[in-house]
Amino acid sequence: MTGEELWRALDSEADLGVAQPIIIEAGGARQLIVWNPEVVVSLDPTNGEFYWRQPYTVGGAMTVATPVQVGSQLFFTTFYDGPLMLTLDQDRPGATVAWKGTSNSEIQTDGLHAVLATPIIEGGTIYGICSYGQLRGLNAETGERLWETQEATGERRRWVSGFLVRNGDRVFINNDRGDLIIARLSPSGYEEVSRTHLITPTSRPGNRRELRYVSWVHPAYANRHIYIRNDEEMISVSLDQADYE
Repeated sequence: MTGEELWRALDSEADLGVAQPIIIEAGGARQLIVWNPEVVVSLDPTNGEFYWRQPYTVGGAMTVATPVQVGSQLFFTTFYDGPLMLTLDQDRPGATVAWKGTSNSEIQTDGLHAVLATPIIEGGTIYGICSYGQLRGLNAETGERLWETQEATGERRRWVSGFLVRNGDRVFINNDRGDLIIARLSPSGYEEVSRTHLITPTSRPGNRRELRYVSWVHPAYANRHIYIRNDEEMISVSLDQADYE
């Protein structure tokens, strides 16, 4: 209401990465989760006091994909160092490592080494896009890879990505080619329902790609419409079937 500082916490001299703080509820408390390239920290959001911390070193400060909580699980993924799954204590604020990826290679990846896309966890399965554009399904309990496909993103190159948004029993995928894909994801694999080219990519990828430009802008969904932009325009497209009949 006033802008008055209530508390401050954590060291701001080190590299902070890019992850935004999130609020979760576990162990009978609201917890503020702060993820920097060295550690995951849980704070009391009312006063900034520590609940717990978990070391998690991230190369290149690439703390990009938002952590995902489902029940007692809290999942992290990063480009170089792969996934980390924490088990949240249900009796008090606390966390332990359930499993962690073993690879720090961007090419020889295990689990999920996401770049931009925040993964989805549903029905005990993690769905996400890995370091070279591989859409993968993982067992959320063990981290075991169940399947992968390149169909959603096309090219197998560094930083090929897309954004996943769940809608009922389907997932909307905006790949970096400017396509909107509607798909069903399950523990058994990827099923594409439809695909349309939505917007022209205008951003330079900064690495070797068959594309000169890519689309790395997360869309917004509201009122049965999708809103997305590039460097030249912003568009709104109806997702309502009645508008096309």
